[in-house]
Amino acid sequence: MTTLQELRAVGMATLQLPHALRRRECGSVQYVAERNARCPVLLVHGYAASESVWTPLRRALAGGGFGHIVSLAYNSFAMDPEAVSAELTQQALRALAATGAPRVHLVGHSLGGLIVRCALAGSAALSAQTGCAVTIASPHRGAHLARIAPGRCARIMHQGPRSLRPAADAPCPVRWLAYYSDGDRVVTPASARLDDPRYGAANLLISGCGHLTICRDARLIRSLVRELIRTETFTHADAAAPAGTSPEPMAA
Repeated sequence: MTTLQELRAVGMATLQLPHALRRRECGSVQYVAERNARCPVLLVHGYAASESVWTPLRRALAGGGFGHIVSLAYNSFAMDPEAVSAELTQQALRALAATGAPRVHLVGHSLGGLIVRCALAGSAALSAQTGCAVTIASPHRGAHLARIAPGRCARIMHQGPRSLRPAADAPCPVRWLAYYSDGDRVVTPASARLDDPRYGAANLLISGCGHLTICRDARLIRSLVRELIRTETFTHADAAAPAGTSPEPMAA
């Protein structure tokens, strides 16, 4: 069943690929509700993908009271990762200004998680106003398939952006979550986990998922919405605690 779901996800991504390839600049798809009870959320898709990967999560976020959701859209073959991360920073700061919210949440799948890291490493203003940063199946330690992938964005997936780390002498104000799966054949669990202690990340296992199906998995969606709400509900000191009590917390 997992293989069939992964094939369907690949098929859906393939249908979106021609449109993604035609894009030469960053764009965005925005969901803005009349009532917005929570902080804005920015979503960043992965390599050779499109913002359509976020459709189930967007619906769940809207149902959870998140009324300002921005999905970044970019061409991972033609664009430079620094340009994409700069656009993410600008979009996030605009969302903060538009909503008057104290914080913004950033969520990235695969390459998108590395783009989130790039943006936060490059902008003190964004880092100071980010509540939760979430990576999903992101190759923090690189991915073997990235060596043969075309485009400039693929380069930061070769061995992972090792230089993008929070300063050793300053606590990281962002709450980090890293979702990964033991069924992912593209990004290994060891690479998708964010184990650098300076991040203080909670690594959350979604068992049995493929690299694409993890974004649509009900367990991940349920956990992610819950954790974003938790970040806003508790004080920062409380919210920064790991989401689970074991070293290998399940996100079910």
